[in-house]
Amino acid sequence: GYEEICAIGREAARRGLDQRPYDVQLLGAMALLSGKVAEMATGEGKTLTATVAAYGHVRMGNGPVHVLTVNDYLARRDAQWMEPVYTLLGLTVGWVNEASTPQERREAYACDVTYVSVSEAGFDYLRDQLVTDIDDRVQPPLSTAIVDEADSILIDEARVPMVLAGAVAGEQDPVHAAAALV
Repeated sequence: GYEEICAIGREAARRGLDQRPYDVQLLGAMALLSGKVAEMATGEGKTLTATVAAYGHVRMGNGPVHVLTVNDYLARRDAQWMEPVYTLLGLTVGWVNEASTPQERREAYACDVTYVSVSEAGFDYLRDQLVTDIDDRVQPPLSTAIVDEADSILIDEARVPMVLAGAVAGEQDPVHAAAALV
Protein backbone atom coordinates (compact mmCIF):
# COMPACT_ATOMS: atom_id res chain seq x y z
CA GLY A 1 0.00 0.00 0.00
CA TYR A 2 0.86 3.67 0.03
CA GLU A 3 2.18 3.46 3.59
CA GLU A 4 4.83 0.93 2.59
CA ILE A 5 5.82 2.98 -0.46
CA CYS A 6 6.17 6.07 1.73
CA ALA A 7 8.18 4.19 4.36
CA ILE A 8 10.61 2.86 1.75
CA GLY A 9 10.81 6.26 0.05
CA ARG A 10 11.48 7.97 3.38
CA GLU A 11 14.31 5.57 4.18
CA ALA A 12 15.85 5.94 0.70
CA ALA A 13 15.78 9.74 1.07
CA ARG A 14 17.42 9.50 4.47
CA ARG A 15 20.17 7.23 3.17
CA GLY A 16 20.66 8.88 -0.23
CA LEU A 17 20.32 12.55 0.66
CA ASP A 18 20.51 12.57 4.46
CA GLN A 19 17.04 14.12 4.39
CA ARG A 20 14.09 12.58 6.20
CA PRO A 21 10.80 13.53 4.53
CA TYR A 22 8.33 15.29 6.81
CA ASP A 23 4.81 14.02 7.30
CA VAL A 24 3.44 16.76 5.00
CA GLN A 25 5.69 15.46 2.21
CA LEU A 26 4.49 11.90 2.70
CA LEU A 27 0.86 13.06 2.76
CA GLY A 28 1.55 14.90 -0.50
CA ALA A 29 3.05 11.73 -1.98
CA MET A 30 -0.03 9.75 -0.94
CA ALA A 31 -2.25 12.32 -2.65
CA LEU A 32 -0.19 12.07 -5.84
CA LEU A 33 -0.28 8.28 -5.68
CA SER A 34 -4.07 8.38 -5.52
CA GLY A 35 -4.26 10.64 -8.59
CA LYS A 36 -4.98 13.87 -6.75
CA VAL A 37 -3.39 17.31 -6.78
CA ALA A 38 -1.37 18.21 -3.70
CA GLU A 39 -0.96 21.90 -2.91
CA MET A 40 2.27 22.62 -1.07
CA ALA A 41 3.75 25.93 -0.02
CA THR A 42 7.18 27.06 -1.15
CA GLY A 43 9.79 25.32 0.97
CA GLU A 44 7.62 22.35 1.95
CA GLY A 45 9.63 20.01 -0.27
CA LYS A 46 7.70 19.35 -3.48
CA THR A 47 10.75 17.82 -5.16
CA LEU A 48 11.17 15.09 -2.57
CA THR A 49 7.40 14.56 -2.44
CA ALA A 50 7.34 13.98 -6.20
CA THR A 51 10.26 11.56 -5.91
CA VAL A 52 8.45 9.33 -3.42
CA ALA A 53 5.31 9.45 -5.59
CA ALA A 54 7.26 8.67 -8.77
CA TYR A 55 8.82 5.63 -7.07
CA GLY A 56 5.37 4.51 -5.94
CA HIS A 57 3.86 4.81 -9.41
CA VAL A 58 6.68 2.78 -10.96
CA ARG A 59 6.39 0.17 -8.21
CA MET A 60 2.62 -0.08 -8.75
CA GLY A 61 3.17 -0.65 -12.48
CA ASN A 62 2.16 2.87 -13.57
CA GLY A 63 5.51 3.68 -15.17
CA PRO A 64 7.37 5.10 -16.79
CA VAL A 65 6.78 8.38 -14.97
CA HIS A 66 7.35 11.82 -16.46
CA VAL A 67 7.90 14.61 -13.95
CA LEU A 68 6.86 17.75 -15.82
CA THR A 69 8.61 20.96 -14.77
CA VAL A 70 8.29 24.58 -15.86
CA ASN A 71 11.78 24.77 -17.41
CA ASP A 72 14.90 22.87 -18.47
CA TYR A 73 16.95 24.07 -15.49
CA LEU A 74 14.54 22.51 -12.97
CA ALA A 75 14.30 19.28 -14.96
CA ARG A 76 18.06 18.76 -14.87
CA ARG A 77 18.52 20.04 -11.30
CA ASP A 78 15.78 17.88 -9.81
CA ALA A 79 16.82 14.73 -11.71
CA GLN A 80 20.43 15.07 -10.59
CA TRP A 81 19.48 16.05 -7.04
CA MET A 82 17.11 13.09 -6.55
CA GLU A 83 19.23 10.54 -8.43
CA PRO A 84 20.76 9.03 -5.23
CA VAL A 85 17.25 8.28 -3.94
CA TYR A 86 16.15 6.67 -7.22
CA THR A 87 19.38 4.65 -7.36
CA LEU A 88 18.77 3.26 -3.86
CA LEU A 89 15.22 2.38 -4.92
CA GLY A 90 16.55 0.48 -7.95
CA LEU A 91 15.15 2.98 -10.46
CA THR A 92 16.76 4.82 -13.34
CA VAL A 93 16.30 8.56 -13.81
CA GLY A 94 16.97 10.87 -16.73
CA TRP A 95 16.18 14.34 -17.97
CA VAL A 96 15.51 16.06 -21.27
CA ASN A 97 16.37 19.64 -22.14
CA GLU A 98 16.23 21.80 -25.24
CA ALA A 99 19.74 20.78 -26.32
CA SER A 100 19.07 17.01 -26.03
CA THR A 101 19.59 15.07 -29.25
CA PRO A 102 16.95 12.58 -30.39
CA GLN A 103 19.12 9.71 -29.07
CA GLU A 104 19.62 11.45 -25.70
CA ARG A 105 15.87 12.02 -25.51
CA ARG A 106 15.16 8.36 -26.30
CA GLU A 107 17.60 7.27 -23.56
CA ALA A 108 16.14 9.69 -21.00
CA TYR A 109 12.56 8.64 -21.77
CA ALA A 110 13.62 4.98 -21.47
CA CYS A 111 14.38 5.57 -17.78
CA ASP A 112 11.87 4.70 -15.07
CA VAL A 113 11.52 8.41 -14.25
CA THR A 114 12.15 11.27 -16.67
CA TYR A 115 12.29 14.92 -15.70
CA VAL A 116 11.34 17.20 -18.58
CA SER A 117 9.87 20.65 -19.08
CA VAL A 118 6.26 20.64 -20.20
CA SER A 119 7.19 22.35 -23.47
CA GLU A 120 9.89 19.80 -24.36
CA ALA A 121 7.57 16.89 -23.48
CA GLY A 122 4.79 18.45 -25.54
CA PHE A 123 6.96 19.04 -28.59
CA ASP A 124 8.45 15.53 -28.31
CA TYR A 125 4.92 14.14 -28.30
CA LEU A 126 3.96 16.21 -31.35
CA ARG A 127 7.13 15.26 -33.24
CA ASP A 128 6.51 11.58 -32.41
CA GLN A 129 3.15 11.85 -34.19
CA LEU A 130 4.93 12.90 -37.41
CA VAL A 131 7.56 10.15 -37.68
CA THR A 132 7.40 7.84 -40.68
CA ASP A 133 9.07 4.98 -38.80
CA ILE A 134 7.80 4.09 -35.32
CA ASP A 135 11.41 3.36 -34.24
CA ASP A 136 12.14 7.08 -34.65
CA ARG A 137 9.83 8.00 -31.76
CA VAL A 138 11.60 9.24 -28.63
CA GLN A 139 8.84 8.81 -26.04
CA PRO A 140 7.60 5.44 -24.82
CA PRO A 141 3.84 4.89 -24.55
CA LEU A 142 2.63 7.50 -22.05
CA SER A 143 1.64 6.30 -18.62
CA THR A 144 1.96 8.65 -15.64
CA ALA A 145 2.85 12.32 -15.28
CA ILE A 146 3.55 14.21 -12.10
CA VAL A 147 3.12 17.92 -12.73
CA ASP A 148 5.37 20.21 -10.68
CA GLU A 149 3.89 23.70 -10.33
CA ALA A 150 0.54 22.45 -11.66
CA ASP A 151 -1.05 25.90 -11.51
CA SER A 152 1.64 27.38 -13.75
CA ILE A 153 1.70 24.47 -16.19
CA LEU A 154 -2.01 23.71 -16.40
CA ILE A 155 -3.23 27.31 -16.42
CA ASP A 156 -0.51 29.76 -17.47
CA GLU A 157 1.33 27.52 -19.95
CA ALA A 158 -1.93 26.13 -21.33
CA ARG A 159 -2.71 29.55 -22.81
CA VAL A 160 0.15 29.15 -25.29
CA PRO A 161 -0.74 26.69 -28.04
CA MET A 162 1.85 24.17 -29.19
CA VAL A 163 2.04 24.04 -32.95
CA LEU A 164 4.36 21.86 -34.96
CA ALA A 165 4.10 22.35 -38.71
CA GLY A 166 4.02 19.29 -40.89
CA ALA A 167 1.67 16.68 -42.18
CA VAL A 168 1.76 12.92 -42.21
CA ALA A 169 1.68 11.86 -45.84
CA GLY A 170 -1.42 9.94 -46.79
CA GLU A 171 -2.79 9.85 -43.25
CA GLN A 172 -5.56 11.95 -41.76
CA ASP A 173 -4.93 13.31 -38.28
CA PRO A 174 -7.08 11.79 -35.50
CA VAL A 175 -9.09 14.96 -34.84
CA HIS A 176 -10.24 15.33 -38.44
CA ALA A 177 -10.86 11.59 -38.74
CA ALA A 178 -13.09 11.74 -35.64
CA ALA A 179 -14.89 14.82 -36.96
CA ALA A 180 -15.56 13.09 -40.30
CA LEU A 181 -16.88 10.03 -38.46
CA VAL A 182 -19.27 12.13 -36.38
